Amino acid sequence: MPTTTARTDSPGTSTGPRRERVSPLVRARWLTPACAAAMIVVYVAAVRTQAGQAFEDATLDGGARGTGSLAELLSLALLELTPLVALVLLAGVVLLGRRRGWLVVLLGLGLVVLSVGVVQVLQDGLTRPVLLDSGYRRADQSFPSGHTALALSTYAATLLAVPARHRRLAACLAGPWALGVCLAVVTSGWHRPSDVVGAALIVLGVAAAAYEFAAEAAVRAARPVSGVGVRATLAACLLPVAVALASVVLATAGPSAFSLGRAVILGGGSWTLLGLWWLARRADGGGRSGADAATG
Repeated sequence: MPTTTARTDSPGTSTGPRRERVSPLVRARWLTPACAAAMIVVYVAAVRTQAGQAFEDATLDGGARGTGSLAELLSLALLELTPLVALVLLAGVVLLGRRRGWLVVLLGLGLVVLSVGVVQVLQDGLTRPVLLDSGYRRADQSFPSGHTALALSTYAATLLAVPARHRRLAACLAGPWALGVCLAVVTSGWHRPSDVVGAALIVLGVAAAAYEFAAEAAVRAARPVSGVGVRATLAACLLPVAVALASVVLATAGPSAFSLGRAVILGGGSWTLLGLWWLARRADGGGRSGADAATG
């Protein structure tokens, strides 16, 4: 008599169709339209309202009071060197990105070109109406900031091209420079806080699309994403917030509009750098091969 043996599955296995995990970068594709919507909100609130113009005029006025100070001189020197530093970093993108494929190089360079190009188009097309009877530099077209877009997009391209094992070092070198440019454009009186925030949102939106395209173009097996990295990232987000609040509390003249504006830039810029880092980590976590997973 033929006997039948009941099939038992070991714990953790499934006999049904395997459900593939949704890559975090698939969810991150919503970041691009979200950043576009947030940029519109920033433009309307800061540029098209009297309250927004009054706050940013006061910020620029506070920066003008520090004309000739050491902070302004250092800011101007940093801004003058920004194109050169960006060129050096982009050369590194080409050299390092070749090992990961020319697609990575093209995406990195395209990320910079597209971010800066969108900023220039918006600067030419968006208007800044005069809504106040008096103010400081109310009619200049400065939204969004070109220097900010160049620095942050170069930082994003660097994270895209550098191998994962060297990304932390690259972030420590390029990150402070990019954040310094964000602060320098406000300290020197070249831009308003909304100009910097708007440029940061543009770069973050473009980078989200670039990282997603790079991950989906690579033919690699999906790897579950560990929640430890997410918790560590959320914990790290508390640092820029704490530093921004400390910059307001420790301001010599009290929490003036100028110190508040710089705090906004410091917090927003730090969040942008962390967001770009998160995208880079999610790209690796969502698509590394089995060999990489075993060693990493």
